[in-house]
Amino acid sequence: MTTTTDSELPATLESTRPARWPKVLLAFLLGLGLALLLAVGGVFAYEQAHAGKIGSGVHAGSVDLSGLTREQAAAKLTAAYASLGVGQLALTLPDGTRTVSYADLGRRLDVNAMLDAALAVGRSGNPLTRVADEIRTAIHGTTVAPVVTFDQTALKASLSKVAASVASSPISASIRSSTGGYVGGASVDGRSLSVDALARQVMIALGSPTGSAQATIDMAADLTAVSPAISSAQASQAAAAGNAEVASIVLTHETDKWTIPAATVAAWLTIGIAPDGSYGVRADPAKVTASLNALAKQIDRKAVDASFLVSKSNKVVGVVAGKDGRALDVAGSVILIQSLLTQRAAGVISSAPISPAIAVISPNLSTAAATSAAPQMRAISSWTTYYAVGAHNGNSANITVPAMAIDGTIVAPGAVFNFWKTVGEVSLAKGYKLGGAIINGHSVEGKTIGGGICSTSTTLFNAALRAGLETGARANHYYYITRYPKGLDATVWEDGSAVQNMTFTNDTPYPILIRTYAKPGIVRFTLYSVPTGRTVSISKPIVKNYIKGYTVVKYTKSLKPGHYLQSEYQADGQDVWVTVTVKDKTGHVISTKTYYSHYARMIGVIMKGVA
Repeated sequence: MTTTTDSELPATLESTRPARWPKVLLAFLLGLGLALLLAVGGVFAYEQAHAGKIGSGVHAGSVDLSGLTREQAAAKLTAAYASLGVGQLALTLPDGTRTVSYADLGRRLDVNAMLDAALAVGRSGNPLTRVADEIRTAIHGTTVAPVVTFDQTALKASLSKVAASVASSPISASIRSSTGGYVGGASVDGRSLSVDALARQVMIALGSPTGSAQATIDMAADLTAVSPAISSAQASQAAAAGNAEVASIVLTHETDKWTIPAATVAAWLTIGIAPDGSYGVRADPAKVTASLNALAKQIDRKAVDASFLVSKSNKVVGVVAGKDGRALDVAGSVILIQSLLTQRAAGVISSAPISPAIAVISPNLSTAAATSAAPQMRAISSWTTYYAVGAHNGNSANITVPAMAIDGTIVAPGAVFNFWKTVGEVSLAKGYKLGGAIINGHSVEGKTIGGGICSTSTTLFNAALRAGLETGARANHYYYITRYPKGLDATVWEDGSAVQNMTFTNDTPYPILIRTYAKPGIVRFTLYSVPTGRTVSISKPIVKNYIKGYTVVKYTKSLKPGHYLQSEYQADGQDVWVTVTVKDKTGHVISTKTYYSHYARMIGVIMKGVA
């Protein structure tokens, strides 16, 4: 039995149905593609027609920009929002208000940003998306929010002027001196306004395009207090420290004491900036130094050489002890005093004296050296000069006075004997008289204080020479004087700053004692020391260029008839060389020195009175 179902179809029908569906689908797809091409073409055509223009339905705030070019839209927006630059901003402070116009702040619409946004509507995505956006915008519209901006240069310039008008410089406290001491003054704080912080407030307050034409900002929060370099408290503290410094200062050394009065200390103090940058009262080092230099005259003490006790027979029989000297170390003492004042200023108050910086000066000849040498001291050389007493030597005063000033002088080992330093001042008050001198090549009688003193210097020079000592400064006279060894005279003179001296050095290891014998017509120096065995040989003078002097007689009515006056003495002109050789006790030559002297020829003059 055969059964049939509904699913069974005729063979002819099954073979023909599948062939119709592909054709329908293909037709549909072709139609859809054609429609899309037409839509895209329409979009391209629309965009070509509206290139550079804002789409329909686009607004910037309340301003319709549909179909406008960028330039047209910019003009329309600028006109529509011109009011953004109209108005005033009030900036308030505790002491008043400053006003600034919106225009000065550079407030305006950000036209370019808004135009960029408006032109971008419907211009993004694929063609279909752009078509959809264009249609939607045209039907429903799109609004670009207004954007407010500021010209930063104008904004900062305007606010900088405000800040400058608000700012004030701090006033530092100062110290002044009064009859009661130092007093500290009051300081005043300054203030400054932060331009950047204020600019941020302005942009927030005026950032909305719907704001009113009047706005207010409280600037108090942006004010910054500026502290002075010196506060009232610092000035008061510095004044108190300065007052603490004013007190007397006591200096002590050994058993001596010196007091610097409080008034002197006060005179040292000055108000100002210290080297470390601090402000206050401090001692001026220059003033402290000046005070200590003056005080040094009281503190300084010369060292005293040990000396010898000599019997009437010129034998050394004992020693007088020497004594150390002292000199105030001014620079070191200034540091000590400044340290004391610093302690006082810090509140460390002490009335205890301080020891100044002292330099100890040892004598040239110590007591120990003198004591060691005393038993061995002997006369090692001597020289005597005989002279005629007369007006030309102050009747012997000008020879005897300096000779006795030298008596007892001790020249320590290595020390230098200096004639003028030893003799000291030459004055009438010291017993000198007017005497003769060679001035400009001529003998001048009775015009020079101490004239004739060269007999003293020449005598001592020859004693030192014959002791084998090292000679220093020495010069011969203008012309040869016969009472002196030829070629071995030693003149001395002073003429203002010009000085001719006579010096020698004790180049032995033992002290030398100089003893003097002087009375009218004779002067003698004897040197005592520990004999070293030195021997001295002096050559005979070598004389060259000899020119004999002579005397002439001149007649004058200034003298009584028959009276004579010798105004110049004759002397032979000559060049002289004398060589001195010194040997030690073994015969070894210690030194050889040749002394040269040029003596001018002098023509003697005798004045004879005539009627």
